[in-house]
Amino acid sequence: MNKCIIDEEVIVHPVGGMQLSEGYIREDKATHFRGYLPGMEPSAGDTVDEVLGRLERKARAFYGDDIVVEIAHH
Repeated sequence: MNKCIIDEEVIVHPVGGMQLSEGYIREDKATHFRGYLPGMEPSAGDTVDEVLGRLERKARAFYGDDIVVEIAHH
């Protein structure tokens, strides 16, 4: 069983707007990092920034060009 740890929580929101969705990026030894947003295929990459960019492209295709996907700062 692979051990996965949640590294970063990500949020999707319109520029200057309220949150639309919430997901996360996990460290995964097989693919380095995997990102998840509800209703979308997972994205994989070598770095958190690479996965974040891929998630943003998918979210823009789904929600429209005026959204932002970013790391949640609590």
